[in-house]
Amino acid sequence: MPEDRTMMSTEIITTLRQQARDNGSETRLRTLDRLEEACDDIVSGKALDLARKHGWDVSFFLPHRRLVPNSVDQYRKMRKYADPKSDWTGPTKDTIAHDDGLKGYVAARDIERDQARRPPRRATKARKVDEIIAAKLDFNELQTVRAALEQGRQAKLKFDTLAAFFHKLSAVDLKQYDTFSYEDVAKSIRGQISGDDREVLSHLADRLQDNQLLVEMGLVFRNGRVKMDFSPGTDLVKPAELRVLVRLAGLDPDSLVSVN
Repeated sequence: MPEDRTMMSTEIITTLRQQARDNGSETRLRTLDRLEEACDDIVSGKALDLARKHGWDVSFFLPHRRLVPNSVDQYRKMRKYADPKSDWTGPTKDTIAHDDGLKGYVAARDIERDQARRPPRRATKARKVDEIIAAKLDFNELQTVRAALEQGRQAKLKFDTLAAFFHKLSAVDLKQYDTFSYEDVAKSIRGQISGDDREVLSHLADRLQDNQLLVEMGLVFRNGRVKMDFSPGTDLVKPAELRVLVRLAGLDPDSLVSVN
């Protein structure tokens, strides 16, 4: 039977079984049963649990590994090791490699598993982490930890992007903080001006715009500046200076108006 990667694995195994029945080959049917069981256990994570239980090399059954003839062969060897009296004599990797039907079935199972999970391509470091945690956790725990690690990677990516943005915008280095709040970021952007500092500056900005208060000192707030009343002399507070003061207080510089 030629390999057909477009066929579903269920179609392939069904066709192979029918051919075996038509040929009256019980040996072939048992081989197909073992092949299907091996693939089922590898995909479901049961093979990983069995490998850990029997001290077998778990690397052949990790979720990110391809499902290939050698995977089935290692599963066969593990089952025979766990129970020497069992009938797990095949199929071997060589048998699968030289049988288009068996090879097509394994390839279809691998494609279906890959389509079901579709993870991003994992770097060497990520695969190493998988191998480390797989030695201690069962299949379901492994999936949970991998999901948490992926969330952590995404969070770090977002943090790095945010940190780069703030550093470029106002030279705020978020990486210097073990933990931080938005108030910390705002504080850094405003030149280490705290909430209490802003309140004090806000009161000062109000007084500098209060002509009832300023007139007692011979001053007036006019055209965005504080100066002596009826005098062309030097400004006490220039418009640009008052706008900076108002902005540091957390107020809107465009709202500057004379307070009568």
